Amino acid sequence: MRHYRAVTIDDVPALAALMSRAFDPQYGEGWNGSQLLGTLAMSGTRAEMAVADGVPAGFALTRLAAEDCELLLIAVEPLRSGQGIGTELLKRSIDLAKHAQVRRMFLEVRSGNNAARGLYERHGFICVGQRKDYYVGENHLRFDAMTMALTL
Repeated sequence: MRHYRAVTIDDVPALAALMSRAFDPQYGEGWNGSQLLGTLAMSGTRAEMAVADGVPAGFALTRLAAEDCELLLIAVEPLRSGQGIGTELLKRSIDLAKHAQVRRMFLEVRSGNNAARGLYERHGFICVGQRKDYYVGENHLRFDAMTMALTL
């Protein structure tokens, strides 16, 4: 059984551990617990977590600013991949943005992350730009990011 709930400060260690499993460190996409904690403390930031069988299965982190919403991060437990958790977290994030009456939603995705990019495109996001060397991975390797946007 799966349900969704708001993330609390107490969830940060479990979510940091989930990110370490969900993101390959060679690409530099994952965050650490301190980054997550600092972002959660910012005004307009919200995180929602999917819980399956009593443990975190994924989460989405968004930040509202004026008429925009930025999807900062979606992470899904690798053992739960393919179960629709990422899709549901994205849909819920879009619904949150609509409810907050923002006009646009933005995100960055690593250029070579075709699975994530496909998910976003299926939900109406389009590429609006590129950020060169946005991600810094292991051994200081750099990867470009695509900036994607959805008009709500």
